[in-house]
Amino acid sequence: MMPNLSLALRWPLVVCLVVALSAGLHFADTISTIKSNPGTPAELEYNKAVSSFSTGDLHTAEVLFKKSLQLDPGLVASLIGLSEVSSQLKQWKISEGYLKRALELAPSLPQVHRAWGRFLYAQKRVNEAESALKKATALDSKFVGAWIDLGDLYVMGLNKPEDGVKAYRSLLAIDPNHGGAHFALGVALSRLGKASEAERELQAAAVLSPNNPMPPHALGRLYADQKEYGKALAAFGGALKVDPGFVQARLDSGDIYVTKGEYDKAISEYVAVSKSASPANAVGLVRIGMLEQKRGRQSEAEQAYLDAIKSNPKLAIAYNNLAWMMADRKIRLDDALKWAKQSTELAPNAPQFQDTLGWVHRARGELNRSVQVLERAAANPQAQAEVSYHLGVVYAEKGMNQKAMQSLRKALSKGEFPGAKDAKLRLEKLSR
Repeated sequence: MMPNLSLALRWPLVVCLVVALSAGLHFADTISTIKSNPGTPAELEYNKAVSSFSTGDLHTAEVLFKKSLQLDPGLVASLIGLSEVSSQLKQWKISEGYLKRALELAPSLPQVHRAWGRFLYAQKRVNEAESALKKATALDSKFVGAWIDLGDLYVMGLNKPEDGVKAYRSLLAIDPNHGGAHFALGVALSRLGKASEAERELQAAAVLSPNNPMPPHALGRLYADQKEYGKALAAFGGALKVDPGFVQARLDSGDIYVTKGEYDKAISEYVAVSKSASPANAVGLVRIGMLEQKRGRQSEAEQAYLDAIKSNPKLAIAYNNLAWMMADRKIRLDDALKWAKQSTELAPNAPQFQDTLGWVHRARGELNRSVQVLERAAANPQAQAEVSYHLGVVYAEKGMNQKAMQSLRKALSKGEFPGAKDAKLRLEKLSR
């Protein structure tokens, strides 16, 4: 199946939170207020450990955190630091052990419960994480960091945006000028369909955090969802003014230009992404391929997909789209089969990629194999209407008319899709 380029605009706005909140915080933020006896030898070693950690020198950081603990076994901040080092090394049991020691030493310190909650969240133990973070806010009702994490957990981990809104508003009652809280609140409100309230919060975040491209980008996504494309493009432009290397804003701008039919402008945005140093450059190449394919420029599309694979050999969609192009034109079917298999190996649970594989087998005249693959794809709850349509086509070609009609009806019951007109004609013919 050839994915619809316009679907990119439907990515959930909540993805912004991943970058803005969780990814941007580490243990130094968590324990900045719990260190004691400044200037002691233990504290000096601790500070050197933090410096090493911040530069990515985990080995030195670990050595220095342990040295600070030898000098002061009660320095809880160092236990949290060691837990962070272990987490970075994916030594989860060791990390958990350090945090449990910190909890035993300082059960009444809210910062320790916050660190414990963040660890549990990272381990997807979301209900336990909620308890830990609520404990932190109960111990200190003005603990800004704990409120941020609690709201983050509600929105992303527990899918409770209403509770996330309450947490972020609790934070703003403490610090009305917290740009990150306004941003997070705006994202949560957008998930609840409260667009005007979300807009106000995101605008406030943009004013309070003028060097952060995320609020204007989120505004752009909000406007795009409302089909206010002019305002969306202006907002994405604002994000790029803050950070010219913010590739997601360029991708989203390109997607809007596609929706508006301004293909040359879209290509310009995608090319800028493809030439960037970002890992997303391969995504830009895929977008170029999809647009060139949409415009009927097959050789340009093929080259873009091949370049995307060269940049990122694990990009399943590029293999899928190459395979679909060949199957659709019934050319280079050995390559098509190789590419289709590669995409399904990389993304085995994606029904649209299984659909392409089944269509390649059909193009090769391997109808039995095509039915097997398409039946498996159609059974996936996430399968789109085209999968059932393609299965109906192959059933009919095998003379399995009752199954063909059943599959075509299933496809048409899901609403309009590319090929719906042909599906109706086929169904009418089989019903005579």
